[in-house]
Amino acid sequence: MIQKLKYVFVFAILFSVQAAMAQTVTGTVSDGTGTPLPGVNIVEKGTSNGVTSDFDGNYSITVSDSNAILVFSYLGFKPFEASISGRSTISVSLEEDTQLLDEVVVTALGISREKKSLGYAVTEVESEQINTVKDYNVANSLVGKVAGLVVNQSGGVGSGSRIVLRGNNSITGNNQALIVVDGIPIDMSGTESGGSVYSSSVTGGGITDLNPEDIESVSVLKGPNAAALYGSRAASGVLLITTKKGTKGKGLGISFNSNVTLENPMFLPEYQNQYGQGSNGTPYADLAGMGTASWGSRMDGSQQLYYTGNTKAYSAQPNNVEDYFETGEKLINSISLDKGGDDYSMRFSYTNNYTTSIIPNSKLQSHNFNLRTLVDISDKLSFDGKATYFTQDLTNRVNLGSEGVLGYVYYMPRSVDVNDLKTYQIDTPSLYDPANGLSDYDVISYSGSGKSIGNPYWIQYEDRNNQRRDRFIGFGKLNYEFTDWLSAFIRMGGDVTNVRTEVVNPVGHHFNRYGYLSFTDDKFTELNSDFLITANKNITEKLNITANVGGNLSKRTVESMNVTGSQFKIPTRALLANTNIQSSTHTPMQIKKVNSLYGSVSLGYDNFMYLDLTARNDWSSTLADNNRSYFYPSVSYAILVDRFIDPDKDVLDMFKLRTSWAEVGNDTGVYQLYQTFDVPQQGYLGLTTLSAPDIRYNENLKPESVKSLEFGAEAKLFSNRLYFDFSLYNITTNDMIYDLPVPAATGYNYYKSNIGEVQNKGVEFLIGGVPIRTKDFSWDVSFNFSKNKNTVNSLIEGLDGTVLNTTNSGNVAITANVGGGIGDIYGTVWAKDDAGNRLVNAEGIPYASSERELLGNSQPDWIGGLTNTVSYKNLSLRFLIDGRVGGEIYSATSASLDGSGVSERTLQYRDGGVVVDAINSDTGVANTESIRAQEYWGAMSSIAENYVYEQTNVRLREFAFTYNFNRDLVRKIGLNSASLGVIGRNMFFFYKKAKDIDPDATLGTGLTGQGISINNVPTVRSLGLNLNLKL
Repeated sequence: MIQKLKYVFVFAILFSVQAAMAQTVTGTVSDGTGTPLPGVNIVEKGTSNGVTSDFDGNYSITVSDSNAILVFSYLGFKPFEASISGRSTISVSLEEDTQLLDEVVVTALGISREKKSLGYAVTEVESEQINTVKDYNVANSLVGKVAGLVVNQSGGVGSGSRIVLRGNNSITGNNQALIVVDGIPIDMSGTESGGSVYSSSVTGGGITDLNPEDIESVSVLKGPNAAALYGSRAASGVLLITTKKGTKGKGLGISFNSNVTLENPMFLPEYQNQYGQGSNGTPYADLAGMGTASWGSRMDGSQQLYYTGNTKAYSAQPNNVEDYFETGEKLINSISLDKGGDDYSMRFSYTNNYTTSIIPNSKLQSHNFNLRTLVDISDKLSFDGKATYFTQDLTNRVNLGSEGVLGYVYYMPRSVDVNDLKTYQIDTPSLYDPANGLSDYDVISYSGSGKSIGNPYWIQYEDRNNQRRDRFIGFGKLNYEFTDWLSAFIRMGGDVTNVRTEVVNPVGHHFNRYGYLSFTDDKFTELNSDFLITANKNITEKLNITANVGGNLSKRTVESMNVTGSQFKIPTRALLANTNIQSSTHTPMQIKKVNSLYGSVSLGYDNFMYLDLTARNDWSSTLADNNRSYFYPSVSYAILVDRFIDPDKDVLDMFKLRTSWAEVGNDTGVYQLYQTFDVPQQGYLGLTTLSAPDIRYNENLKPESVKSLEFGAEAKLFSNRLYFDFSLYNITTNDMIYDLPVPAATGYNYYKSNIGEVQNKGVEFLIGGVPIRTKDFSWDVSFNFSKNKNTVNSLIEGLDGTVLNTTNSGNVAITANVGGGIGDIYGTVWAKDDAGNRLVNAEGIPYASSERELLGNSQPDWIGGLTNTVSYKNLSLRFLIDGRVGGEIYSATSASLDGSGVSERTLQYRDGGVVVDAINSDTGVANTESIRAQEYWGAMSSIAENYVYEQTNVRLREFAFTYNFNRDLVRKIGLNSASLGVIGRNMFFFYKKAKDIDPDATLGTGLTGQGISINNVPTVRSLGLNLNLKL
């Protein structure tokens, strides 16, 4: 018994000594400027005992010995050791290590690579650059931040954007970048929409459905060289989006963000306010002949006939267009929960977006739920899974084009009070007899009732153009670490989107007098299953090899059902059963499958020379058996020459030369090989008939081939205070899939074939640095520039060009012509004689040429962006100035403003008319005939060359002025950090050459929507607040 007591006594003494030796140390880790560093590893030297610093750089660690040594390590900084020596508080400042330039970026297939080892151009955009000045459409937040990336915006709320990297590669294929989220391509349906000059409906889809708050970073893989491992989908580059994850070893973290902005038109056309509604210098005399033009007499306040049938003071309404627009509101609120343990992490987020348009009664409401989980099942096996559900209700999508709502706003007569248009129907309509053409439900607009002129308030409050989107995106991934150099994963992902669209024109509509409705259900799915085996091993002390072998099974489906009805039985009920004329269309499920095998080998020698080889083979179900297998290789090389030029790194921290070559492609849509026939709902004489298609399909179709050669250089100098990145590229597309016109005698109008060659040559340049950095102040600046030249080298013998789109009157055509470029603008010019003299007709009125001439191209000559971030203590100011130079756009809006007599330009020649300085085409001598302003501007508005404007513009795209609250203060109220910022987007133009329109805005997101602007929604100026709270 005594012996046992001795053991207990000795154990107690030892335990007491150990407890006395153990000690808890706390502190803060920051960089040289005093900025806290989150995620710093703090380890007790010689043990596995360690912690990481939190978001504010704080840490707390219990060590076994009061004389222990703490080792602080963080990527990009020199390790630091601190002896505790009995201290309980140790705060350290880490020094940046200019020798550690191993910046890691996400590349194809989601593989993380050291940027210095890449032989092609990659640009990474961080979460803060996307989420500070937030837009519901992530693409709009990339404008001006990536060299070579062109983003064109279209439509109002809920509309998508066009995303093009390094120019247009194809005249018929998809020229937009592929979107990949967490390694899995997502469905892109809806991203090529709009373009009709009559009624252009620009839908969302693809990147517009992603929640900006969930995005960690966006890696931009520019062109085929960087994206070759995506094979037939990589022809136009890739946006690799990495979403946020939870943090292991961390307790519960809560983050809240509120982004609230108010929006108004950035600018509107300049209007004249001297002449009112009328024609030939007088007001309209009767309702039957009342039109919409403002070619009346000078407004003097006299009583004149009004469109209501009453008389009213004939007075200017200088703000009638401006007053139609409302102040839009954008409220984006997000909350996220972050929970972690030793072997798992979870992150849940919810985002609510409520946006009202500047157009009355047009709004968007969306909800986004996201759950991400990572679990270490064992020391070798781990699981990564994500589920995202997105639902969006869009009320009254705004259509563009000549029949869009703004076609009845921009050209409103200058004497019309916009508030009067809010009464757009008689109080108690009762007469409705379609059989005899009688109805008193007709819309009342500013030309009276019963005419084909719309009322903008009717369109927004009576018509319906609604859409509901429900989307689920998810994946599950198992990763197994066989050894420290060999690993593999398998992954399955799904993307399912259901879209319901509802269009209703009630009885009395200006085009569909007796009512019209259309209900459409679309379903899009994309399923991907893939695997990847990765080996990363040092063969010798200097030679490293990384090899990847993988495969993918992709299945994409589309199905659709549409029903339409017209001529309502009961005038006030928009039900399918309430229509006399009905039709329906059904698109059975269309299935496209692509099976792929791919691999890559990366060789690194002595951390300064790198060679990458990749290969991919795709088998596509949309091509014939003998053509469905196609092989895509790539090779890239990079060498760090700074070790030869400046081995001591006195100036050069890194200087890399790189080159790469790649071949990728585009395949085609489903069912493009063999002939199919339609069965009309009502055949000839009631018989069952088949209708032949107008395209002769081709069972020998091949995929489009896209080959790219790239050279580049990157450097970092003066301890990373200065950096630049330079690229030259040449991209050539062959065997474009095209519907070739054929003689009618063949029984078809077109023959689907592989033709031609398109080339893109360009240069990209990025330069930036930190000119000033002190403890309290820093200034970070970067400038990017890119220039691309697009050329159609050939099509096919006998075909010199193809028309992509034309205006209503045909005075402008957007084309792709041999020797020119995709998006060439051909239009009429003022007719001239052989000597080059302008001509007028016998009445002295100018007229247009019979043939169209080349007036420009819709692609900009070059684009650029300048970003500045200035920080002083707790304050920071970031602003982005971006612009484009060159390129042209035809403004049908401006032509209509002049033709209707509402623009300020049309004040010219109102008094006394004009004798046009030209040759009379009838007499062949100088013109002596005088014409009125209405005749002059009516003629000029039909001549296309007068309204082809340069796209050149420079604007303050974004700014954010943010205050980070003192950490000690916010902790008193239970917060870890808090910041509040004033934010803005599209604040003003420094320079804009185009009149009346924003040259960045287009008619649609497809190729046909480029180069023409018709009644686009005004670009909005946003100003608001951004609040961030972290618990």
